Amino acid sequence: MTESLKNKCNSSDKNMLESDVVKLLSNLGVNFDNMLKCGMYMCICDESDKQEIETKFLEIMKKQIKNPNVSTLLIAAITMDERGRNGGLPFDYDSDPTYVYADEVIGMAIANEIAGTKATFNFKWYDAKKPGVIGKLDKEGYMFLDDAVAGFVAGCMSKVFE
Repeated sequence: MTESLKNKCNSSDKNMLESDVVKLLSNLGVNFDNMLKCGMYMCICDESDKQEIETKFLEIMKKQIKNPNVSTLLIAAITMDERGRNGGLPFDYDSDPTYVYADEVIGMAIANEIAGTKATFNFKWYDAKKPGVIGKLDKEGYMFLDDAVAGFVAGCMSKVFE
């Protein structure tokens, strides 16, 4: 774990807790509220169903953040962005080159882990539209985290409709 990640977490255990992942995301401006808004932006539903969908979506997000595969991939995205910003990746991170697709792979892996193929398909919509916090992260130059959050939102939203 990088020194900056260690400083952002105060886990009393050697293993990170889900609250640590939530804290890492929060330190970067990502929280359940803005991910909920992001997910609902792309939701096509009757107005009468919105509250039920929001409630279920929030429950799924809180459950999936505890999934060790999901949280590890989110941490990986944060770490890759830190390395990229510090010149520690084997490409020009600031140019977000099209031949590097590892960021999309992380997003698709998170979506797939949560809800399978349909979520991977849904990820592409969130990645292309970049609503809410996803677009904010993209504009701030988070090459990996924007896709990781898109995958998380797409996976959780897809799970709502299972």
